[in-house]
Amino acid sequence: MHGRPVLEYLVDRMRVVEPDELRLVTRPDKADLVAHARRAGLTLVLGEPASAAASIALAAEGLDQDDVVLIGFPDTVWSPVDGYARLLPQLAEADVVLGVFEGTSDEQLRRSDVVVLDGDRVTRIDVKSNRPGSQLIWGAAVARRWALAGLEQHVHPGQLFDEQARVGRRVIGVRLPGTFLDVGTPESLEAAQS
Repeated sequence: MHGRPVLEYLVDRMRVVEPDELRLVTRPDKADLVAHARRAGLTLVLGEPASAAASIALAAEGLDQDDVVLIGFPDTVWSPVDGYARLLPQLAEADVVLGVFEGTSDEQLRRSDVVVLDGDRVTRIDVKSNRPGSQLIWGAAVARRWALAGLEQHVHPGQLFDEQARVGRRVIGVRLPGTFLDVGTPESLEAAQS
C-alpha cells in the first residue's frame, strides 16, 4: 500500500514497544513474503495453519507461559502507531487486552469480531455476526501466553476471547482513537488506497 508491503504497517506498530522478537507465520511457498520477512529481521514460523486462531497458536509455541504476546493481523492498517503501547499497561489488570476501534460500515462489522463493552470490560464478542451487538471491532490484542491456551481449538481468536469474557475472565477493551482497515480483500485494499 502506497509502495510498502501492508505487513510493514503492523511491524511498525509492534516495534514501538521494542519487543524481544517479532514472529511471522506464513506458508513455506510464499517466497516473496519469506524473503521480505528475513530482510526485516522477523522470525519466520513456517507452517500451514488452517485458521487465524491456529496461526496465532503456532506463533506462540515455545514461549514461556508468562511471556507477553502482541497479536495483530498482517493485512490490516490502523492507527494510532502507538496502539500497543496504549494496550500493554492495561495487562497488569487483565488477562487479555483488546485494541478496539469504531466500525465504519455495516459490511466491516459483519466481517469483523464485534466487541460489546460494559465500561472497559468485554462482556461478549460477536464473531462475524449478521447482528453485531455494537459498533466496536477489535484489531489488535495483548495477552500473556497462558491466556491463549485452547486457541488452536477455534477458527477465530475472538471466539476464545468471547468464551473467556463470558466466564468472567478479565478481558478488557481499550478504545483506540484511530481508524482500522482490513485490506485483505481487493475491494478493501482499493478503498484503503483511496
